[in-house]
Amino acid sequence: MIPNLKEPYGKKTYRRLSDLVEYFADRKAVEAILSRDNPVVYEVYEHPVPPEGEHLIFATTVLLSGKVGEEFYFTKGHFHTEPDGAEVIIGMGGTGVVLLQDRAGRCGEETLQANCVVYSSPGYAHRVVNTSKENLVFLSICRADIGHDYDTITTKGFAKKIVEKEKRITTE
Repeated sequence: MIPNLKEPYGKKTYRRLSDLVEYFADRKAVEAILSRDNPVVYEVYEHPVPPEGEHLIFATTVLLSGKVGEEFYFTKGHFHTEPDGAEVIIGMGGTGVVLLQDRAGRCGEETLQANCVVYSSPGYAHRVVNTSKENLVFLSICRADIGHDYDTITTKGFAKKIVEKEKRITTE
């Protein structure tokens, strides 16, 4: 059963634009927005479990609709510190893209929408991008001992980004 967002979760995390400054390509657009506001980009609702391999982390993420310059709102993205760790992402509402990238920089993408499942293989980083005008809601599931490596994405970034140019969604 997919968790109900109205049920209490043990941990709720807000990611605001100020938390994502180094991830967006257009720093001038980031600074212009931050001079007026510090919007929430996404929220994560997680049930706590022991950080052991026999347990599974499952979290619901609400990725808001919006853009910074031409680039759509996205999650930070991460590799797993446990190299054999995979993750399943299940769309619950909205429409978007999951960017998948290996450590050599090869990048692919999968559509994410309600009732759609995306599998992020071991060794691949993943980032979710909201390309719709509504919130993109998804459930992610992985081993509890998997660990998250955000630093590699912070320093090296993703090889691709999803943007809107001339009212068309495209990958650069």
